[in-house]
Amino acid sequence: MTSDHPTLSRTEQAGLWWVRLREADVAPEEISQWLDWCQSDPANLEAFENIEKLGGRLSTLDAEARAALTRELLDEPAGTGAAAGIGAGRDHRRRRWLPPLAIAATLVVGVAVWLVERSTPPLQTYSTALGEQQEFKLEDGSQLALGAMSSVSVAYSAAQRRLGLDAGEAYFEVAPNPSRPFVVQVGKLRVTAVGTAFNIRRTGEQIEVAVVHGIVDVREVDAKGDDEDATHKLRLEAGRQVVAGSSGWAVRAADQSQALSWRNGSMAFVDEDLALVVANLNRYAAHPVVLVDAALGQLRYTGTVVQGREDDWVTAIEAVFPVRAARDDQGRVLLSQR
Repeated sequence: MTSDHPTLSRTEQAGLWWVRLREADVAPEEISQWLDWCQSDPANLEAFENIEKLGGRLSTLDAEARAALTRELLDEPAGTGAAAGIGAGRDHRRRRWLPPLAIAATLVVGVAVWLVERSTPPLQTYSTALGEQQEFKLEDGSQLALGAMSSVSVAYSAAQRRLGLDAGEAYFEVAPNPSRPFVVQVGKLRVTAVGTAFNIRRTGEQIEVAVVHGIVDVREVDAKGDDEDATHKLRLEAGRQVVAGSSGWAVRAADQSQALSWRNGSMAFVDEDLALVVANLNRYAAHPVVLVDAALGQLRYTGTVVQGREDDWVTAIEAVFPVRAARDDQGRVLLSQR
């Protein structure tokens, strides 16, 4: 490939090299040409490195976030861009003085998005039904255990193992591979591990990450998938956990037996909102529990719920809290204030 065309900007040339070097049929002589191009001018190497950073950033974003990045580079309002034609709705005179660098960057974004979408690994989803638990062995040898009504999506590439916990609870035992990070996205949190074991539980806006052994990095990402300027970022060692929710982050000691109790047929809670307890109980209960009075959800609960014996738990709750239970014609258990 010849990228030193006189009408192409340095950024465009770097973008074309970035794409070509990732093709399966790239020839050794082309790699030599690329090296010559990089060495011919330090600015060429700098441009290529910038494109490589951009490509890495794009690979972590979904389609909506990539569109937002394109608008950011072009300074476009939402609703314009590739779908309506780059620059659609703008004054023709503005298009004539649009800075060449922005045009070049937009070309690079378009080429990089094409490459990312073309090479995106297939998405595989693992999920469980009400009251069901399952264990899976992933293609890299990592182990995944899912609690009831839980869902994890997996998309492995040569450079990274990407997963997403969409709902419920999951336990991960990660096969070590420092050159291929294991990254779990859950809500606004990005959890990265190399070789470790950890548990994640997602209940509404609250996310709990407990490390059983090894070390994980936990960061908060923005809508574009960036975490460089994250307000919250920390490294968790074995025996520690973070609880992130609408009220902020809290780091505390993690009781391994408590964090993994769900795998042994029960769920242990320490000073949790009753609403959170009920939400997790309902992933296993044949007859869901409903808090009729919202104020009941703020009651603090410490104790254990045995899966399959939710009726016993309801009886115990009536003895401890000022609540009474009744069933409706659908079999649901309604908890109201006494």
